[in-house]
Amino acid sequence: MNNDHILSTFDNDLNRLNKDLLKLAKLATEQFVNSIDNFSTQNIDDIDQLISNDKNLDDLDEKIQQLGFEIIALRAPQAEDLRRVISALKISTIFERIGDYSKNIARRSQVIVSEENFDRLPVNIIGLGQHVQDLLHKSLDAYMELNIDKAMNIWESDIDTDRLYLSIFKEILSYMSENPDDVKMLTHLIFISKNLERVGDYTTSIAKQTYFLIEGTVPQTKRPKAMTTF
Repeated sequence: MNNDHILSTFDNDLNRLNKDLLKLAKLATEQFVNSIDNFSTQNIDDIDQLISNDKNLDDLDEKIQQLGFEIIALRAPQAEDLRRVISALKISTIFERIGDYSKNIARRSQVIVSEENFDRLPVNIIGLGQHVQDLLHKSLDAYMELNIDKAMNIWESDIDTDRLYLSIFKEILSYMSENPDDVKMLTHLIFISKNLERVGDYTTSIAKQTYFLIEGTVPQTKRPKAMTTF
């Protein structure tokens, strides 16, 4: 009877950990989507609110980390159960970092939307953001469904994100040389595009943890990367 109670409690802890993780994933995804939308709509109030919301993600990640370590210490999980806890902790950290990048995008957006020439944005930052947004949704789906094929598709898609980022980066550098008065705005655009590329990297990290959860090992193939020339 006592063992049944322990197993039941263990299951409850794992379910609570997963529930909190999915809540964090939802919040982080909303923050990221809103950071792109707010940059597009130039709504300062929404941008300010997004920055304020970041603390909610930090608090939830801290709660998840504490629960995960308690499960390891008190339940001593093994094999697949241990992988579930480890993956949840790592993915929680990833979503917290995605929240940080969303906040960074919002802060730079505050500066950019105050520029008089913002309406003639020279590069397709929004397109890169929407591309990464799609990858983020798909990486979460792969994790929730424990779908290794979907996870590997995300893993192998990083090269597409790199190519989009590098194309935008080169366009910005070219525009800088031709429009020195816009250097301030363009510098912020470089950082925003790099933030978006880093979130793209994090989607492959989620896929990597999904693969680990299912297979008990990490992908044997290296993540494809686009070649840089600068």
